[in-house]
Amino acid sequence: MIEYLSLIAIFFSSTVYGIIGFGDALILIPIITPIIGIKNAVILVNLWGILTALLNFIKYRKFLDKGYFIRFLSLGIPATVFGTYLLIEIGLEWIELILGIFIFGYSCLKLYYYFRKKEEIQFEHQMNTTSPLVIAGGFSYGLLTALISAVGPINVAMLEKTGHYKESFIENFAAIGFFLSIARSPFYFITNIFPYELIILFLLGFPIIFLGIKFGHRLTPKIPIKAFQVIVFCFLVIIGLRLIIISTLSLILY
Repeated sequence: MIEYLSLIAIFFSSTVYGIIGFGDALILIPIITPIIGIKNAVILVNLWGILTALLNFIKYRKFLDKGYFIRFLSLGIPATVFGTYLLIEIGLEWIELILGIFIFGYSCLKLYYYFRKKEEIQFEHQMNTTSPLVIAGGFSYGLLTALISAVGPINVAMLEKTGHYKESFIENFAAIGFFLSIARSPFYFITNIFPYELIILFLLGFPIIFLGIKFGHRLTPKIPIKAFQVIVFCFLVIIGLRLIIISTLSLILY
């Protein structure tokens, strides 16, 4: 029964990822953590993320921004390797709290902007991809994604600021996620923290992910760009609130 519930959650989170290009970990980790534990959830979701990112990467490959991609990964890969080692011992409540505050504040500001603008919004590049902020964003994303596996909002902020929307947003998010997932995956086995007792669930997750992503791909073209952005940031507001509440409760209780 537990495996069936986990697979349903995997399908739903993969469909969301196929539609908006992120959010699978943000949805899936809270659902399966009570079942398999936070550390196991982070490890499995990171490994499943190889397939989710690869499918989106292939689907929208013509939208890849090579300049953004290279700069974001320049510190992103070393940071994710470092973060994978920290995962073994570090307490995550403070990281989740800070991340939640950032997500909630940034998303509220963006929603205010989109709802205040009644006329058509011009979606264009707002920041050069050579900006040091892109490299700093890559470091933050790589480090935190290794620790809590659900920090897509950092990449969302960078992509949105550099003028990547809808298909371009999905492609560049997927390209970065794919290579960072590959970079950290060997360390789960080298350090012997992979949960081999969950190997059946791990293997069953891949065909379910494939079906969920493909279903999501059918829905994305039907969503207008502005509506796409609003959906993304409404989703992030909820995630930010959840991170703030859960991490605060954890700090108070423990």
